[in-house]
Amino acid sequence: MRTFRTLRQATAMITTMLAAGALLISSTAWADSASGTVTYQSKSGPIVVNVKNVYLVKGPNSMDKKIIRRLIFTPADLGAKIKACGEMSCSDNDLREGLEVDLVGGPRMNYWFVGNDQRVQYSGTAQPELLKLTTDTAQRLAGKLTIDDSAAGGAKVSIDFDATMLKEFTK
Repeated sequence: MRTFRTLRQATAMITTMLAAGALLISSTAWADSASGTVTYQSKSGPIVVNVKNVYLVKGPNSMDKKIIRRLIFTPADLGAKIKACGEMSCSDNDLREGLEVDLVGGPRMNYWFVGNDQRVQYSGTAQPELLKLTTDTAQRLAGKLTIDDSAAGGAKVSIDFDATMLKEFTK
């Protein structure tokens, strides 16, 4: 009789711990997977950023307040910081190395490269066809991004990614 009660108590305790762990994990902002590089030829030599994380956010752009989707590629884990942002303009504040791509729905997509702790920056545009999507839903983007603006002094990008919506901003 005592063994049965002890077993029930142990089972209840394990179930409670698993539920608490699942709640903790579900509330944490996890990075989605990305792999590839962004290369930029600076005056002091090449800068290569090895991308490991990607974040997908949605909200109003800073210019005309149109709703856009933004992909943020980085070697750093920025999920919690982006999740804590109150405005779309904050979503790239902590991007020290990496690439931001704004999908604006027009004939060009905007991108911003940063390297060397934001000491090197390059903004450009690219044809949307350079973003080959295998999944394109409201909550998920997956595919390959390939840009080569190196002849114009810009970035060369080759990244495979799979991103789920991290946050939708209202302002």
